[in-house]
Amino acid sequence: MKKIVIAVLSLAISQAFANPSSWIEQNKLVGEIGGWRVYSKEQVVRESPANQNIFTLNQAIERALNQQLDWTNYLRGSESTSDYYLLTPAQRSALQKRSSIIYETTKSYYEFVALKEKLIHMEDVLDAVEAASEFSARMYKVGNINELALLKQNKALYKKRLEYKALQGKYLEAKERFIQRMNFDDRDVRVDVDARLPEPPKEQRKLSARELKAIGLGDINNPESVKTRSTARLSYESYLEKYQGVKSYKEEILPTQKKISEENLLRYNGMLIDVFHLLEDVETQSKTVMDYIDVKTAFLIQSARLDKDLMDVQMDFSNINVR
Repeated sequence: MKKIVIAVLSLAISQAFANPSSWIEQNKLVGEIGGWRVYSKEQVVRESPANQNIFTLNQAIERALNQQLDWTNYLRGSESTSDYYLLTPAQRSALQKRSSIIYETTKSYYEFVALKEKLIHMEDVLDAVEAASEFSARMYKVGNINELALLKQNKALYKKRLEYKALQGKYLEAKERFIQRMNFDDRDVRVDVDARLPEPPKEQRKLSARELKAIGLGDINNPESVKTRSTARLSYESYLEKYQGVKSYKEEILPTQKKISEENLLRYNGMLIDVFHLLEDVETQSKTVMDYIDVKTAFLIQSARLDKDLMDVQMDFSNINVR
């Protein structure tokens, strides 16, 4: 992509030298390369190569359970029962272990996917900044910008390359953590995951009457039970807070940023700002997207954590009834 962009820019710039009236159009091209369409959720999702197998979250959970769960004591379907007190202590322990495995696997998977999505986005942004730097160098040679503007653009490029390298390192660390979690070896070729995180649900989760009763203060002051109920209540509050955060980004912050970017492009077309202001907008857009990925990752992981905490508290509530 980068070579194509540079080639297009080079041709456009050479034409602009011959026809000054087209210069504004070439600057606009840079804005479009690095603008909202680079990373917006409206863009076409990249398809995986035909020979590449994607390891899904469900597959990851199934593999982790097959390898780590105590299948001797786990009673299939027991997670759906309403009478945990009917289970033996070993069966209850296996059921709690199951929820813990699912949470840890989900957390590792989403952290890996989030960094993959960030890396793909950063590649596009880096392409845009590199194209703009090439553009700036040509503008400097013909006297359209001064050396200070060129140096600032070069600095932006150097910093963006460092950011990309740092992100690559984090991505590889997340990949290795996932490989460890999955216990992969040479026979496992499906170490790739989804390219994007799933979208959050339209409605937040509401607790059932049974769950609400389990997390209530109750009349048992056993320290471990008090702690378990408190943890579950905090977990639900954290879930609600993170849900509101991801909903705000999706419905308010991202659409507002898009309008700001569109307005900047209109101002540029009216010759009120130059191409460097558009590049500054690209940086703002990029940070907004990165923040959204972080917020969405935190919500998805907390949603899985809530499932685990609710299982723990309901199990504890059942044990109290037995005692």
